[in-house]
Amino acid sequence: MGLFSRKKNTPADDTTTDRTTSDPADGVKVDTADDSAPQVAPAQAPPVVRITRAAPTNSTGADPSAVPTGASAGTSVPPLRAAAPVVHTALQEALTGWSKAKNVQTMYSVVKELAAGDLLLDIGSSTMADPKVGPQKGDTISIAHQVDNAGKKVLLAFTSGDRLGFYRKTSDPVSLVEAAPDVVAMAVSKYDGLVLDPGSPDTQWIGYTDELVRGLTENPAENRAVKQAMAEKRIAWPAMLELVRAAPALYIASVAHRDESGEITSMGVATVTSHEGQTFSVLLTSPAEVGAWAPSADASATRFDAVARVALDQGHAGIVVNPAGSMLTITAEELRALVD
Repeated sequence: MGLFSRKKNTPADDTTTDRTTSDPADGVKVDTADDSAPQVAPAQAPPVVRITRAAPTNSTGADPSAVPTGASAGTSVPPLRAAAPVVHTALQEALTGWSKAKNVQTMYSVVKELAAGDLLLDIGSSTMADPKVGPQKGDTISIAHQVDNAGKKVLLAFTSGDRLGFYRKTSDPVSLVEAAPDVVAMAVSKYDGLVLDPGSPDTQWIGYTDELVRGLTENPAENRAVKQAMAEKRIAWPAMLELVRAAPALYIASVAHRDESGEITSMGVATVTSHEGQTFSVLLTSPAEVGAWAPSADASATRFDAVARVALDQGHAGIVVNPAGSMLTITAEELRALVD
């Protein structure tokens, strides 16, 4: 089961956390009732998008009014693991952007951040012998979910202890810490979607199964390692390059060129151009990264070595990875070393 957590509803700088972890205990019951700028060159200006971004016409189905109040019991609990105190800052920033302009691009800006980081699951309705200790043998664990106005069952997840506490109206909420990709996998396999930060009227967000799968594929954790490393920026640069080179799934942004009648005449691949006029090829770690950067483009699966060789053959200055997020730049010289 996930890491047990009790978090005080205090400012992030003053957050105190008392957590107990243990191996999954036999006899723990699960209640399933339904009653409740380029990073490698900081001095260089960030590249600008060469393609034209068409204004999206449809918007996400995330309607705060569609989520009823009251937590319900949930599904099975994932294995316990250790983690740092949870505040998913990048996801919170994406939620704020979505709340100001609800469209396809801002929706995917939220979805792409679910490929890394941690979230909290609400287990406040669980029956535990000692809530301060966490789940033990004989306890019944309930993971909160809700049923929306369309009758869809959606999993609840929170970006911080403060937001869970606000929802639960307590300064001492009880939760499980889970990797965001694992939460997404649970939401699409056992529920009809995911609600982020319910109870927060300005940033509450709903992503249904089709939106989550379209943005993060059937395997939302496939690029967790590279996405997490890009977000944290803690590993050595050679190791970062190797993670990108060995990423199990990468994408390019394919752009359709149309004539005056709307017929597709050719397909192109989006690139970026720096303020110095250098052209870079672009790689993205998920279809959601494509949608957040160029919503009018299509995500096409590719391999690192294929794009690297095209970039070198066309005389590009390198590759930019995830230009709409925690991007990094791989120079042409580094590309040669990686593909030789």
